[in-house]
Amino acid sequence: MLCWLLYLDLGLKLISVDRTFAGKHYMDLSAKPFFNGFVEYIISGPVVVMVWASKGVVTTGRKIIGATNPLECAAGTIRGDYAIDIGR
Repeated sequence: MLCWLLYLDLGLKLISVDRTFAGKHYMDLSAKPFFNGFVEYIISGPVVVMVWASKGVVTTGRKIIGATNPLECAAGTIRGDYAIDIGR
């Protein structure tokens, strides 16, 4: 996707996330039944982090990534083209 070049201009790297950071970052999901397993999954290996900068970048980023459920994603989105389910 060429449009990524307009937004991915500040950085991308792999990091390890600790349990405390993951819990705080996803605090809005803490009441969900999958939360503990989700945090365990996030901390189990490296995570790709990116810094995107541009006007409207969050909205555009969400459009590029696609809906959480790949069955609801448009073709041409990351999840629409590459994901097969929402589980691990």
